Amino acid sequence: MADNKRNSIAGKIATPNLKVGGGSNKDGIDADSNLSKAVGSRIKITCAPNNNVLEGTLFTACNLTNAIAINTAPAPPNPSAPLSSQPGDYHIIPFAHILSFEIVGSGERVAESTPGFNGSLPSISKVDLAALQAREEQTIREMKKKDAQKGKGVSKEAQELFDAISRTLPTRWADTQIVVSDSVLIQAPYTLDNIRAPADKAQAENHVRKVVEHYYQRKKGASSGGTARAPVAMPIAPRKGG
Repeated sequence: MADNKRNSIAGKIATPNLKVGGGSNKDGIDADSNLSKAVGSRIKITCAPNNNVLEGTLFTACNLTNAIAINTAPAPPNPSAPLSSQPGDYHIIPFAHILSFEIVGSGERVAESTPGFNGSLPSISKVDLAALQAREEQTIREMKKKDAQKGKGVSKEAQELFDAISRTLPTRWADTQIVVSDSVLIQAPYTLDNIRAPADKAQAENHVRKVVEHYYQRKKGASSGGTARAPVAMPIAPRKGG
C-alpha cells in the first residue's frame, strides 16, 4: 500500500506535462522515482520543518543523495533572455523535507528534447566521479600532512620554533623531538645545546644551528621592542657674540 502511494507520488512529480496541481509527501519521495524527468520545470515546494515555501526552477534531482537543487532566483527582466543567463540562488533540499509540491510551469528546455537532464537549461554536465575521488584523496593527504606538522604534547614556543625551521628546511616531529632534514635532532628544551647530529652530518648541524640561533635572536629583538635606533644628532645653537 505504501509503495503504491510512493509510486503514485513519483509519477505525479516526474511527468513533465503534469497539470498544475499539488502533491503530498507524507510517505516521503522514493529515491528510485523519475523525479529527474521534471528537471527544468518551475516548481513550488513546501519544506519542513517550518513550512517554508520555495518557488523556482528544478535544477537537479539526485538519487544518490536523495535531494533536489532548486534555483529560486527571479527570472531575468527581459523575457527573451535565456534562463541560463540568469544569476543562480540555489537551495539543496532533501527529499524527506519536502512536505508538498506543485509544478507551476514547464520551464525552459531544449526544443524537441526528451524529459530529463539532456533537455534542461542551463545544461547539466556529467559529474567526473574519478576527478572528485582524486580531489578527495589529495585533500586527505594534505590534511594528514598538515596534522603531522603539529607537535603532540609540546609547548607553543616549541611549535613556533618548528614552524620557523620548516619554512626553509624539511622538518618533522618524532614524538616531542624536532627532526630536520632527517639528520639533525633538536630535543627539549630546544636550545642550541640540544641540537644533535651524526659526525658525518656536521655541515647540516651547523646550518640548523644558524637557523635556530637566528630565530632566537629575532625573537629576543621583537620582545625587547626591536633593534635600538642610533641617537639623532641635535643641532648646536650658535654662541652669542661670535
